[in-house]
Amino acid sequence: MRILWLPRSRRDLQSIRRYYTEVASKAVADRRVQKIVHAAERLLDHPFLGHPSEGAQGVHELQVARLPYLLPYRVVGDRIEILRVFDESLPRPEEWTA
Repeated sequence: MRILWLPRSRRDLQSIRRYYTEVASKAVADRRVQKIVHAAERLLDHPFLGHPSEGAQGVHELQVARLPYLLPYRVVGDRIEILRVFDESLPRPEEWTA
């Protein structure tokens, strides 16, 4: 298994890093992003750790512990594709797109 951060999820991570660098510090931003990445890496041992998404067949959602982020992902062959790093304070989209 390997993790593939799809383009939208990479942009989400960059946006999160930029935000926390501006409002807090680079160290805080680095810790937040690392925590998100670490949560995704847990999927390598347990690919179906997240719960099935109600609105998207084949998509699971993993809550990042103690952060307001959700990782929608799908398992495709030997890949875990991270679709987004979604800020749960925002309105939830009708479907998860990469």
